[in-house]
Amino acid sequence: MGQRRLFLIFGLLMQVLISQAQPDQVSMVTGKVLDGTSRAALDYATVSAYRHEDSTLITGSITDEKGVYTLTLPYDRYYLLIEFIGYEPLKTGLVTADDQHKKLVIEDVLLGSSSQNLDEVLVQAERSSLEIELDKKVFNVGKDLSNAGGTAVDILGNIPSVSVDVEGNVKLRGSSNVRILVDGKPSGMVSFQGSAGLQQLQSNQIEKVEVITNPSARYEAEGMAGIINIVLKKERREGVNGSFELLGGHRPNYGVGAILNYRKNRLNFFLNYSLAYRVPFNAGNLNQEVHTDDTTLISDQTSESDTRTLANTIRIGTDYFFDEQNILTASYQYRRTDVNRIRNLVYKDFINDRHNLFSVTERMQDEDEHEPYSELAVTYKKNYKKKVRNYYLTHGI
Repeated sequence: MGQRRLFLIFGLLMQVLISQAQPDQVSMVTGKVLDGTSRAALDYATVSAYRHEDSTLITGSITDEKGVYTLTLPYDRYYLLIEFIGYEPLKTGLVTADDQHKKLVIEDVLLGSSSQNLDEVLVQAERSSLEIELDKKVFNVGKDLSNAGGTAVDILGNIPSVSVDVEGNVKLRGSSNVRILVDGKPSGMVSFQGSAGLQQLQSNQIEKVEVITNPSARYEAEGMAGIINIVLKKERREGVNGSFELLGGHRPNYGVGAILNYRKNRLNFFLNYSLAYRVPFNAGNLNQEVHTDDTTLISDQTSESDTRTLANTIRIGTDYFFDEQNILTASYQYRRTDVNRIRNLVYKDFINDRHNLFSVTERMQDEDEHEPYSELAVTYKKNYKKKVRNYYLTHGI
């Protein structure tokens, strides 16, 4: 709107200058701009006058609240260009300003809408990353790139009120007395392996994380800081559904993930697979000084380590829907993690000061670790209108 007012002021100044320079060789041109459908007046429409011979802009104006515009043009031949937001621009025919046309009234200009008819409109919505419910907070992993290529530990570390230390131990509101569930039930992956199990669970398999700080009695959570429930991805729409994910990063962080689902009437089959390879780098330095009566022993320790981790996870199962309130689920999960740790340590010992080197010790640690894990779970879930009760039977291999 500000540009149009400036344009109007510029046009009025041009008209004043023209009228002062050539008071007897100008014509007054007026007209009206209307909506082509409703014939309502269009105020603040832009009207520009161009010389016919070379298309040079001579002057311009904007319409008032009644859609009327006025232009003062020196003798010549012109065409007018009328523009308005949301309408197609319109170019008029030839307008002649001379002694025989001192006052010209242009017929009403009807502008047509620039809208287009679309074949279809697709509206997509993403759930917010945080949803606050009556008894819990739900954090949707979704397409958050900060979680891509990570593990359950990385996701938990990004959740407010949840902290994860360097060893992967989880705390809720500062307390380590927290219970971790997978799909609303205890899982051997977490119960038996603790933080190591969370580090093996890939982020591309996680749909959302529920944080329950005031758990009800049905969770048997008396005396606990709260519950963290990790919900894995699983589609239940009719037909065949699936997604594929490929990740790459530096320092080496490669991964591939696939989710397939097929539902027909009461039966639902699902398959989740992920493969991840990571090589995180760690470095550290430790300095110590021991003082005696006449001697100072100084020790400097530096360490560098590579941890090559290859993790394979496959989860397959089926749901049987007696109805939407009664669901029986059987699933099998196999995970294998192979880890190779190479750590280089250098010890330097000095006497009294760091210019007096006493000894240098170098050590390399090469460790291999293999962690296979299997879990078979059978779950029956019944939904009630007022509350939800989950009955489950889990067996870890």
